[in-house]
Order: sequence, then C-alpha cells, then structure tokens
Amino acid sequence: MKNRHKKENKSTKKHRRIFWIFVFFLVVGIGVTSYILLFSAYTRRVEREAIATGTVQEEIYSFKSRRDLLSLTPEVKRAALYGRATEIDYGTYIIPGLNATETQVFGEKNTSSICTSMTPQGLAVTEDYLLVTAYCHTNTHNSVIYVIDKKTHEFVKEIVLRNKSHVGGIAYDTIHNNIWISCMSRGIPQVNAITLEQLKNYCFQNSHQPISYSQSYDLYAITRNSFLTYHNNALYIGYYTSNSASVLEEYDITEDGTLQTSTVDDDTITTGQQGVAFYKNRILTSHSYGVLPGSLKVFPNSLQMLLEEDTMLQKIRFPSKLEQIYVDGDDLYVLFESAAYGYRYTSLTQFDRILKLNLNTLLTNSTN
Repeated sequence: MKNRHKKENKSTKKHRRIFWIFVFFLVVGIGVTSYILLFSAYTRRVEREAIATGTVQEEIYSFKSRRDLLSLTPEVKRAALYGRATEIDYGTYIIPGLNATETQVFGEKNTSSICTSMTPQGLAVTEDYLLVTAYCHTNTHNSVIYVIDKKTHEFVKEIVLRNKSHVGGIAYDTIHNNIWISCMSRGIPQVNAITLEQLKNYCFQNSHQPISYSQSYDLYAITRNSFLTYHNNALYIGYYTSNSASVLEEYDITEDGTLQTSTVDDDTITTGQQGVAFYKNRILTSHSYGVLPGSLKVFPNSLQMLLEEDTMLQKIRFPSKLEQIYVDGDDLYVLFESAAYGYRYTSLTQFDRILKLNLNTLLTNSTN
C-alpha cells in the first residue's frame, strides 16, 4: 500500500511539474505575442521624431555583429563573406533611410518631410547602381527609391515616387534601360516605369516634386503586384500569399520597350514568396515567414512546370524577413526589412545591410 502511494505521489508531482512548465511557456508565449502585436500596432500609427534634415545612410548595427549573426545561417555566411575581404565591408551595402528619409507627406505638393519609418522592399541592380524601394510604415509619406553607388557603396540620392504604394518589387530592363516598379492604384495592380536617364537627372531637392513615370499600366490579370523581375526581355510579376499558392505572370516587352499586357502566361509558385530571380538553368525564389527564418528555394529553369515543393532542387535557410533578391552576373543580392523601425524590435534577426552572395558557392555547398 505504501509503495502504491509513493508511486502515486511521484506521478502526481511529475504531472504538476509538466503542468507548471506548460503554464510558464504559455504565459511567456502570450506575453511575447502581445508585445509584438502592441508594438506593431504602435509603429503603424506613430513615427519617431526626426533628428536629421535629409536621408541618412548609417549603420544601425556594427558589421562585426551582423557577421557573427550570419553564423546562424552558415551557407549564407560562406557565400556572402568568403573571398570578399578586399571589398568594401565584404561586399555588403548599408541600406539608406532606415532612420531618416527625405520625401513628402502624401498629397502635400511642393513640400519636403522626413520619414522615420521607411521599410525596404524591392531591390534591383544596374551597371552603376543598387536601387532599393521603400514604403512608409505609417502610410503617411510617399514611397521612395534609394540610389546607391555600386562601386563606392555610398548613398547617392532618393527618388520620390508619386504614391505611397508598398512598392514590393523593382526591376531593370538592361536592353531598353527602363526601371520597372510594382505599385497598386485605386485597388488595381499596376506597374510603372522610369528611364535610367530620368533617374540620373532627377533631384527631389530642386523641385520637391515626385518623379514622373515614363510608362504606366494597370494589370487586370493578377490580384496584386507584390514583386517582379526582368528576364529574357520580359517582366515576371507575382504576388505574396501566406496560405495558398501564388501566381507568377509573364509580360513580354516589345521592341520599343513598352509592355505587352494583352497576352500573359501564368505559373503557380509556392507560398510566402517575396521575390524571384533567374540564374543560368535555375529559378530562385525568396520566401519570408514572419519572425521565423526565411528561405531561398531553387527550381529548374522551366516555367512549363509548377514551382512547387515536389519540383524544388534546393532549399536554403536565410535570416528572417527576407525580401527581394536580384541576380547580377554570378552574384545574388539579397535585401531584408528586419532593420526597419516597424520590425527592428520584434525580429529575431536584424540586417541593415544588403548582402552579395556568390551563387557558385551558395548553390554548390547547399543541400536540401
């Protein structure tokens, strides 16, 4: 009888211990979730006070601390840093405007305003520049494009856009020298273009006017325009979804550089997609899952097949809040939104830099 009571007491204590452990993690989980939700709600309404008078390009975290943080994703760290010791900051680029961006309050013409909540989204690479799109997290200011010198890694200027759209994608047509930008207008997906010459000549401080678009198209064959890329004289435009398969539309570019929107081809892609890029015989897609690690998925370069898990060749773990990717030669440039004010204090990892990854290293050393 005594032995039975002892066994019951041990069993009861064990169950109590498990119960209290469960309660502890439940309380912690509720606390963390509440913090994230409250902070997210706050940063969507309130911006920090501006202490700068123009767009600033300054690191939020030291390069050494971000290099150490990359140890959590060793394949990315190897492709980003190996063999780049002679390059500026190992080939990385500080994202401008994270603390202050000169733009204007949407709807207020001929004015200038400082936004402290710009959130980077899109990335493109030209012969001379890196172009990064960003939107105002509080939905107050016009969206912008940051122009970064490809060689010196220094911020050149901001391009103020005509709307406050999410601008999730940007692409560069290397043949016609047009820069294409994802937008939404009146609830309708839209893609707009500016010429490279326009970008070079534009100066917001001279006129306090947004840049004019050289081309603009409403896209009725797609639900949203979340991201895009240029490949083989066509734009590939898709949209982000977290709970169902996304769609990637192909829009041909005509000989004169205009977009053919009457006939499109569509393909199904996996969920959570933030960007797409083409590299030799591969299609690369970037994916983000909130605070969880992001991923790069690699598929055969054949849009005749569905870009789904069963056709995937590789899946590479990335830091969280991965945004657009862009291929330039044998390098893959990758952008994160995790260092933006709206996400800086709720992300598990924060990257205030664009990384340049050697694709030969990344795809050779990676495993599924």
